[in-house]
Amino acid sequence: MAKLDVKKLKSQAEKYRGKGKLEKALEIYQEIEDAGQADAKVLQRMAEILIRLGEEEEASQKYRRAMKKYLEDGFLIRAVAVGKILQELAPDDQDLQKEVQEVLSRRHPKPIGKIQPVKIPADKLETQQTAEVSAPEERKEEAEEEIRAERKIESLLFEPLGEEEFSQIYQMLRSVKVPKGVKICREGEEGDSIFIIVDGEVEVSKTEPETGEEKVLARLGPGDFFGEFGYFIDGRRHASVTALSDLELLEIAKADMDEITQQYPQVKEVMLKFYKERVLDNLLAFSPLTKGFSQEERKKLIEKFKFQEYQAGEVVVAEGEEGDAMFLIKSGKTEVTTIDPRDKRRLTLARLGPGDFFGEVSLIKNKPRTATVSALTPLEVMVIDRASFQELAQEHPEIVNLLEQTIEKRVEDTIKRIREKG
Repeated sequence: MAKLDVKKLKSQAEKYRGKGKLEKALEIYQEIEDAGQADAKVLQRMAEILIRLGEEEEASQKYRRAMKKYLEDGFLIRAVAVGKILQELAPDDQDLQKEVQEVLSRRHPKPIGKIQPVKIPADKLETQQTAEVSAPEERKEEAEEEIRAERKIESLLFEPLGEEEFSQIYQMLRSVKVPKGVKICREGEEGDSIFIIVDGEVEVSKTEPETGEEKVLARLGPGDFFGEFGYFIDGRRHASVTALSDLELLEIAKADMDEITQQYPQVKEVMLKFYKERVLDNLLAFSPLTKGFSQEERKKLIEKFKFQEYQAGEVVVAEGEEGDAMFLIKSGKTEVTTIDPRDKRRLTLARLGPGDFFGEVSLIKNKPRTATVSALTPLEVMVIDRASFQELAQEHPEIVNLLEQTIEKRVEDTIKRIREKG
């Protein structure tokens, strides 16, 4: 009995679908379904093809099964997206609208680690004499990883909610499909809605201030969201987001998100946490210290830093005191000053802003602070202590070299300022 290579068949079906050979793609997907191996994704693909072939009633049935299958396998976000599509097919069918909401409101995501292998019903085995089908271990692990990714956003929007609250938020979501290559967000344009990735991958990029070139910041996939900068700050896109594949998204408008966060403050708190982490990642991506780091390296680095806030006028570090930490400015401005050895007056050496760093001398040279740094405005900084810095330096010795060069330059600048004053 030959083994049915489901992965290969799916790949073939996708190629036919991409070339517009819909009947051939549907035929292959049907073969997978007849073998008892149609997962929710296959059912959804079949429904999409049937829609394009004008078979809406049959497509509706496939969408129903896909929605329920996604729920059984723990993919609540995908089930929600399919539910929205299903309802949009027949907006006037009240029975269908009610059915979809009832199915989704009875959500019970399957616990990670308890995903069962797919089994073929006995009657299917009898009719498929050439098929020997099983769910390989790698498929189970892949499914578990996908569920973990989606749980990031599920825990944010859905887990704390009861049936009525879930129904309310569900009504605010809009299903969006985006072809590969399209820019969903453009840096600088207006936009304050938030997008949740249901399926596909996007690339996030931002213009480098110094060169004007676009720098890739991250790749995001199912379970991630983007657009929160415009929501939290000024209604403008602070990065460009491009579809690396065909995308399936859920969109939440600002007005609807405001209503959600007013009723459920915990949602805003979690979103704010994601937003702050994204801000820090962007900061590290453009900082002279860490601009060469990969996305994964930046994520690890964020864990080594702690946050501190200062009010305008506060002294962050004082000249002459012992120091065992370095600071990276997240937001706000500082003034760097030193005591002129000739007249004991305070001399301004520099003003620093977001992305700049200070306190490196104490870490590298193990000496007292060589200057005083005060907050000119409300200030947020990321702080890394000596132990964490030493770990970082072992992994990235180039940082030590860069800091050595920075120290030399700052010493030269200090001498120059003193001479100019004299």
